[in-house]
Amino acid sequence: MPSSTLDRPRTRAHPSDWVVVVPGQQPDGLPQPTESAAEEPRTRRVATAPRPRLSLPPAPPTALRRALGRLALMVGFACAALAILGLLTGRDPSLALGLTAPRFVAYQGTSADQVRFVLDDGWSQTAVVPGALLMDWREGQAEPAVRLMMGNPAAEPEVEKASADGSRIDEIRYRSTWPGIDTVIRTMPGGWSCNMIVQPGVDPGVIEMEYVGATELTVDWAGRLHARTANGEWVDGTPESWQDGPSGREAVASQYELRGGNRFGFVVGPYDPSRPLVVDPPSERSR
Repeated sequence: MPSSTLDRPRTRAHPSDWVVVVPGQQPDGLPQPTESAAEEPRTRRVATAPRPRLSLPPAPPTALRRALGRLALMVGFACAALAILGLLTGRDPSLALGLTAPRFVAYQGTSADQVRFVLDDGWSQTAVVPGALLMDWREGQAEPAVRLMMGNPAAEPEVEKASADGSRIDEIRYRSTWPGIDTVIRTMPGGWSCNMIVQPGVDPGVIEMEYVGATELTVDWAGRLHARTANGEWVDGTPESWQDGPSGREAVASQYELRGGNRFGFVVGPYDPSRPLVVDPPSERSR
């Protein structure tokens, strides 16, 4: 029969067996924490990647800075010179440099030459009159201007292409300057071009023009036509001819042909006579 608790030996508790716990203090008699544990931080640090440093581009070398400074100075002088030139001549310098294309302006004055339109390319003026163009024309000039005559002296110039408000005129058309051939004058940087539109079945050999007032006509090694006058020279660039086909513009060989005196025409290579042909001798400024 197991013994009861009354039969077990009784022990007496000694004061040394009691542990007094004071909040905030380590109880006496317990093992002290190690040095590494005591020094362990209470909060954990999270490792972060280093922030990238902004690197500025290296400064340009001294020689480059000087060159850029000289370039800026030259551009400034050029702009100032253009502004002064415009004030002295009353014309737009950008036209003379070919930076912008000129435009036709309807003539509002009175002239014995029946001027209809005037084109100013920055260096000279070209007057548009019935059946002809007046080269290097000036208002009220004493001597007559050199006249580029077409085949029909009665052909009246009319506006072919203009802006919506009519302030800018870019193309002038002469109808029937030769039988079956119209002539369109188009503006271009530095001057204008003369497109003669030959209808199908018409012989381009009937085109014949004349520089009335010129002293001599010559063709240089590049195929350009030079019309010399008492006051200078007018140059027509190498003619370009083409036809529009299914694959786009098709070039056609062409060149000037001197026909005695101050008259000239064109010699055109093989082409399709069933389609329109365009003959374009671009005109350059006089000098």
